[in-house]
Amino acid sequence: MAKTTLEIPNAHDIRGNITLPLTTAKGATISWETDRPDIVNVINKKNEQYDGTPAGVVTRPETDTTVKLTAYINVGRVSDKKQIILSVKAKPNNRSFTSYLMAHFSGDHDTGEQIYFSISTDGLNWNDLNDCQPVVTSEIGEKGVRDPFILRSPEGDKFFMLATDLRIANGKGWNVAQTAGSKSILVWESNDLVNWSEPRMVEVTRPNAGDAWAPEACFDEKTGEYVVFWASRVSDQYGEFGPHRMYYAKTRDFRRFTKPSLFIERSDDTHIIDTTITKDKTLYYRYSGDGQITIEKSEHLLGTWSKIGTIEASTKLTGHDVEGPLIFKFNDREEWCLMVDQYSSGKGYLPLRTTTLLSGEFSEFPTSDYSLGSTKKRHGSVIPITKEEYEAIRAKWDRV
Repeated sequence: MAKTTLEIPNAHDIRGNITLPLTTAKGATISWETDRPDIVNVINKKNEQYDGTPAGVVTRPETDTTVKLTAYINVGRVSDKKQIILSVKAKPNNRSFTSYLMAHFSGDHDTGEQIYFSISTDGLNWNDLNDCQPVVTSEIGEKGVRDPFILRSPEGDKFFMLATDLRIANGKGWNVAQTAGSKSILVWESNDLVNWSEPRMVEVTRPNAGDAWAPEACFDEKTGEYVVFWASRVSDQYGEFGPHRMYYAKTRDFRRFTKPSLFIERSDDTHIIDTTITKDKTLYYRYSGDGQITIEKSEHLLGTWSKIGTIEASTKLTGHDVEGPLIFKFNDREEWCLMVDQYSSGKGYLPLRTTTLLSGEFSEFPTSDYSLGSTKKRHGSVIPITKEEYEAIRAKWDRV
């Protein structure tokens, strides 16, 4: 069984680090050998005062290359081996980003809890795609999609999209959604932002969790893994649910995940949700909804974080006004855009700007500087895209 089921996802199209399992649920142990250690490494690496780097680091070659892995499988006194052939794609050329793609949902109405796309050439004026209709939908799980997050791989030619498996429009209500909701997140894959895989559900949170909301991910350069984080309410031994806290798990393929661990909690039992993270130079910055939009910084993704402040100090906006932050850097200048969802007034995103993330200070754009289109934009993500990607997306979904 171990031999039959052992596989490397997308073996025919490797574009990044891979997971090399060392055990199976039935108790088998696995060791690995590679004929191209310069391309696919099979040795774990220790990192000083940090999590180790698992085997499976891939160094993309100059041309597409076939790599042969051999798995040695042992169960008690029985052993066998299996060869797995990988096609490792050539490393892509450097990209020049000229435009932006936003993924978002629009609200709790009948079609609002699916994924909408919008594009922009300046990050401020947005063009709704697909005639203001969803471009990606889900018919699995709760059959609703909220909080979509698109992530580009470090190599640049692979994309993952994560989202909350939730549909409030079905009438179950917010209380049930938090304590008897989905424990899974939704995952899609793409190589070009146009052709997306079918969604799959991945159960990431603890068995005693009531929900798994607003998943996002950030690549950890020290371990070569993606750190996926989300908000969950977890029940105690008496069945009582605590506030939302942020949890995380690590993955390389968005199929196999480590066990969930606590990522962020507040000492006063305040709910914390909607965390988003960006990196500038040597520092990570994270923005979380915890009654404010709180800003923190750290030198390491899974290191110690310290508080910079909240956006209230510079904008007077609190958690009673806004939630669901997203942040991105403008392509052509040292300036960042923080978008916050004006949920209390039902207006959708409000763009804010800063030239120094470390300051934690933001200001509003003049309303004449931006246009968010006709579709309400809530709890989403923005990534920079190339001119070629922009044109391909327009060709697929721009019906204007």
